[in-house]
Amino acid sequence: MANEHALSVWRKSKNLSQEEFGERVGVSRWMINRIENGERRPSWDLVDRIRTETRGKVTANDFAAERVA
Repeated sequence: MANEHALSVWRKSKNLSQEEFGERVGVSRWMINRIENGERRPSWDLVDRIRTETRGKVTANDFAAERVA
């Protein structure tokens, strides 16, 4: 799991499904799945909602180094 996204690690540590986390930040399960797989990048607004929901454990830096296919 060395390549697992920080969001996925945090979400799983809280026993939240992608659907539950998506509801908390206002997006679909599909979008959370794509973000965690590096297929989509969140908007700045969504990054801020993710940062707030994770209490700063997942930040913009966690999305910066990814390559979107």
